[in-house]
Amino acid sequence: MTHEALLALLHDLSLEEKVGQLCQIDMSSFLADSGSPTGPMAQYHLTREQIISVGSLICGGNADAEEFAKVHETIRQESKHGIPPLIMSDVIHGMRTIFPIPLATACAFDEDMVEESASVAAREAAASGIHVTFAPMADVARDPRWGRCMESAGEAPALCGAMAAATVRGFRGSSLKDDAAVATCCKHFAGYGLVEAGREYAPVDVSRTELYNTYFPPFRQALDAGCDMIMPAFTPIDRIPAVANRWLLKTLLRDTWQWKGSVISDWGATCELINHHMAADLKEASLLAFEAGLDMDMMSFAFIGQLKALVEEGAISMEALDQAVLRILMLKNNLGLFEKPAKQESRSVQQAVCHDPAHREAARRAALKSCVLLRNEHHLLPLKAGCKVALCGDHAKSHALLGAWSAAGDTAETPSLYDVFEGAGCVQLCAAEEADVILYATGEVQDETGECASKAYPMLTPAQRDELIRLKHMGKPVVMVLFCGRPMVLGDVVDSCDALLNAWFPGSEGAEAIRMLLMGEENPSGHLSMTMPRSLGQVPIHHDQLSSGRPFNPQAAGFDTRYRDESNDPLYPFGFGLSYTTFQIDEIQSDDELTEASPAHVVVRVSNTGERSGSTVVQLYAHMRHVRQMAPLRTLIDWQRVSLEPGESVAIEFTLELSQLTMYDAEGQALIPQGVCDLSAGESAAAPWNAQILVK
Repeated sequence: MTHEALLALLHDLSLEEKVGQLCQIDMSSFLADSGSPTGPMAQYHLTREQIISVGSLICGGNADAEEFAKVHETIRQESKHGIPPLIMSDVIHGMRTIFPIPLATACAFDEDMVEESASVAAREAAASGIHVTFAPMADVARDPRWGRCMESAGEAPALCGAMAAATVRGFRGSSLKDDAAVATCCKHFAGYGLVEAGREYAPVDVSRTELYNTYFPPFRQALDAGCDMIMPAFTPIDRIPAVANRWLLKTLLRDTWQWKGSVISDWGATCELINHHMAADLKEASLLAFEAGLDMDMMSFAFIGQLKALVEEGAISMEALDQAVLRILMLKNNLGLFEKPAKQESRSVQQAVCHDPAHREAARRAALKSCVLLRNEHHLLPLKAGCKVALCGDHAKSHALLGAWSAAGDTAETPSLYDVFEGAGCVQLCAAEEADVILYATGEVQDETGECASKAYPMLTPAQRDELIRLKHMGKPVVMVLFCGRPMVLGDVVDSCDALLNAWFPGSEGAEAIRMLLMGEENPSGHLSMTMPRSLGQVPIHHDQLSSGRPFNPQAAGFDTRYRDESNDPLYPFGFGLSYTTFQIDEIQSDDELTEASPAHVVVRVSNTGERSGSTVVQLYAHMRHVRQMAPLRTLIDWQRVSLEPGESVAIEFTLELSQLTMYDAEGQALIPQGVCDLSAGESAAAPWNAQILVK
């Protein structure tokens, strides 16, 4: 449809139809068994005319292409203009084929892999009748108490931005009109990961300087990659909830960033303005949110019941209403929905796409790169073929390895660790008393991660710790395989295992990937996307902490920033990850100067000094010595993943742009760096400073 035709359609819509386009309700309004998993469908006594005019329907993982096609046909027949609704769902890290959680895939430091994962998810989601996914999540996460760490790419703004952009590219493909493409909705704008004490839905108090430097950049990268919609966070900025924050949604997003896409609320966020005591009723809540820049209201039933009266009373202008509606219509047009509301209508085609063996292979590759080997005393791993292994722990026979946002993923199709070891026959499974090695599979329950899954104690349970200690006391070497949706606090138990593989929630092919890694058929290569704390008192802890006027001095006992009862150092730093081989990084060379007109080049030689092939992630960190505001002591600015054969050596080059070192003040104005910049190239945030460059 041409833009002129869209404008003509908009002009022909009644006020009721326009209001309907700005509302999202549950698919259960049409199909009783296709509700969203995030909340029940309340009975709001909507008329049939209101239901068939809504702009969007939200569904759960049990999407059905044939049934959704019938919904489109019903709307076409019953409504005057037959405008198809956007069908939206939480396709976070896979549809039927589930990939590792985003926190895990970020550990691969591989944008191409993340883009492929999103592309597979898009093919399956589009074949299931879904138009838009509520992904990527571009929130920076630094507090493991927060359950939604699992949806984030971790603590580094550069890494979060790169992974968010790759996710957008993977879902959207080359054109939204393609049958395998899905539009994206980036969330949660912005600073949601800062919820107080890690409690879901708790307040956030963050400076604008911190927003501009840490929490906004990943969203900019997602939007620049072509993201179609953005979702304000439940949380406030300057004590104004994001859904009603005019500065955030209009001044910044529309005026400063010149973004043209659509803004949709999170579930029920508009009506929550009443709980915040900012609005007396749904009518006032609707006015506040719409005036702030909200285009579509998700499941609060505020817009659908209140906007019409607000327009008729003159509180909202018809021009403003038309602008919001046009943004929704343009997205539908970009998706090609006016010509083809359902990208495919066959349940058999849906099943064929969702069970494509190539998708499972892609999920296995992603899991292999996402697991992080954290400990390997006396080179216990890899296991020797044919050895006697006791497979113990509450996750040993668990099929629940998918993570909290598993869409249509099926645990019945997800092998357990026991299944894959028994099937492969690579070791002799036996009782602990008879074993050469004990594999202890433990960690979080997948449903205790994700939204509304905050924990005051993100640790092993007392029963899990007791079992680990009991197994260690048997005098056998113990390998702990940890399943989790966040960094776990393991400082009090890590010495009870000889090896530790952090598997996160690794997805549909996770168990087989773990088996291959433990047996040495593949070499671990993941590196932590979040710092792993030594103790709960260190939380939040991250590699890019700001400077202090009294920095820690381990050689003195003076008044500096330290704990009296704990080390300042984490258990494992950001970027850390072991391999079955070893790497050496040296011969670091850089240009003398960096200017806005001339990027600098940093060349690093990486050598595989071990006896087998492997991959590592060379990470580049920077620190400006003199700046006009407090700055992080170390910031990840770039990385490269490199694979080498034994004895092989290669020179890799980083191109350093001035923008990567630029900081921003509270007004969003750039503070152009000048002076000496220290650089560190290594395999974690603990790498020493080994180069410097003059920034002019």
